[in-house]
Amino acid sequence: MNASQKEQLFGHIAEAMEGVPERIMARQLVHFYKADPEYGRGVAKKLGLNMEKYAAWAKLSLPDWIKKTAE
Repeated sequence: MNASQKEQLFGHIAEAMEGVPERIMARQLVHFYKADPEYGRGVAKKLGLNMEKYAAWAKLSLPDWIKKTAE
């Protein structure tokens, strides 16, 4: 995928996440980051969020990660 296609993908995902609570976006961003840090950062940027805030969560256990994003 070239850079333009990546930007388009990030934008489409961000658009689809409009209106989603930030805690849910954070969970999904960590999934994206675990798959590929550039992917997580790209979507976070399109959402206006700082992926570095959530990047450390990728190392948490699942129960701890869920606690971080609980209501």
